[in-house]
Amino acid sequence: MKRFFVAVVAGAIMLSGSVALADEGEKGTDVESFMKRVEALEKKIESQEVTDDLGHKYHPIHSIYGLKIGGGITMVAQGATHTKNRATNSAFSLSADIALESKVGSDGRAIGVLDYQRGTGLSGLPVFFTSPNGNASGTNADLEGFNDSSLHVTQFYYEHDFSEALIVSAGQLDMTGYFDTNEFANNERSQFLANIFVNNPTIEWGGSGDFYSPGLRMTYFPAETFDISLGVFEGNGDYAETFDRPFYIAEANLKLSLAGKEGNYRAYYWNRQGRELADVANTATPTDNSVKMVENKGVGLSADQWITDDIGVWLRLGTQREAVAQFDRHFSLGVNLKGRGNDGAGIGYAQTHMGKVYENYLRSANPNLDPGAESYLEAYYNYAVGDATDITGLHVTPDVQYVMNPGGDTNATKVLVYGVRVQAFF
Repeated sequence: MKRFFVAVVAGAIMLSGSVALADEGEKGTDVESFMKRVEALEKKIESQEVTDDLGHKYHPIHSIYGLKIGGGITMVAQGATHTKNRATNSAFSLSADIALESKVGSDGRAIGVLDYQRGTGLSGLPVFFTSPNGNASGTNADLEGFNDSSLHVTQFYYEHDFSEALIVSAGQLDMTGYFDTNEFANNERSQFLANIFVNNPTIEWGGSGDFYSPGLRMTYFPAETFDISLGVFEGNGDYAETFDRPFYIAEANLKLSLAGKEGNYRAYYWNRQGRELADVANTATPTDNSVKMVENKGVGLSADQWITDDIGVWLRLGTQREAVAQFDRHFSLGVNLKGRGNDGAGIGYAQTHMGKVYENYLRSANPNLDPGAESYLEAYYNYAVGDATDITGLHVTPDVQYVMNPGGDTNATKVLVYGVRVQAFF
C-alpha cells in the first residue's frame, strides 16, 4: 500500500517538477533530483501516528499529504468439541478493514471504513442466548453479517471538534466504538474473541446486525477526568422510517487514578423504541408479534483499572427488560496481563441469566426444563512477533473458550472451543 502511494505521488512530482528541473542545469541531473524527492517522500510516509478516532478498533495510520490510511487483516481458525457427544467441527474466516481519514478545514475530518469478510465461523453448536437484535454470544466477534467477495462500506461519517471540550460525529457510525468501551475487553482483533467479552449483551443495540447505523454522537469533556457522551441512532440501520423506532444511549465516564494507576468507570442508560418483525423471534416471547412495538431499556457499567504496571482488571454489568429479552442480567469480569515485550494475555468469565418471561415461555413447551445461567470462560495469549506493538505489525493469538449451560439449558452439552487468530496491522 505504501509503495502504491509513493508511485502515485512520485509521478505527480515528476510531472509538476519537469519544467523546474530543466532550469536547474548545474544543480544535478533530472534523475538525481527526482530520486531525492522520492526518498524524502518515503521518509514522510514512514512516520506513523496512533489514533483512537475510530473507537476501540485501533489502527496504525500512515499519513500522506493530509490523507491518512490504515487497516488490518484478521485470520481466525477455530475448532469445537461438544463434550457430551464428543462431536467436533471447525471453521476458518478472514476479514480485512481499511480506514481512510482526511481533514476538513482546521477542526473537522471525514472518515470512511471499508470491510471485507469471507467465512461464517463455527456452525452446529448448541444454541446460545440471543439478544433481541439477533446478536448471539458467539465464538468469533470479528465476523460481520456478510460473507462474500465484495468490499463493504461499513462507516462513513464527519467528525468535528467544536472546542477542546466538545466533539460531534454524524453519519454512518459504529455505536460500539463510542459506548460501552473497555481498555481490556473491547477489541476482537487483539483481545478476547467471544462476542460476550467485546460488548455488553444486555444492550439491544440499534442499527444493523453489525451495529452500524445512521446517527449522531456527541461527547462533552467538562473536566479532564470526566466526560459525557450522548448518542441517537436509527433503530434498524436501513435508513427507512428513520425516526420511528430510534435507539438512544447516554454514558458518563469517570477517569480515576488509584495509587497512581489509571482506570475508567463508565455508567450508561439506553432505550430502544421497538424492533423489526423479524427480530421478534429472538425475544422472550418469540411467537408474540406485538413485542415488535414494546420498548426495551436498560442500564450498564463498564470498568477497567490497572492495579500494577503489568496487571489490570475489568468488569461489566448490565440489565434489561425481561418482558422483551431472553436474558435480563449479565456480568463479566477478567484480568489483563502484560507479557514479554509487547505480548499480552487475558482471562475472562461471564454469566448471563435467563429472564422469567422467557423461562415461562420455554416451560410451556417443556415442563421439565431445568434453567441455569449460561457461563462463559475464555483465555488468550497475544504474541507480538518481532518489533510489533499493540497496534502495529504481526500478532499470533492462541485462544480457548469453554461454555457451560449454553442458552441457559443445564441439560445442553458443554462446548470447548480452541483456535488461533493471526492479526496483521498495515
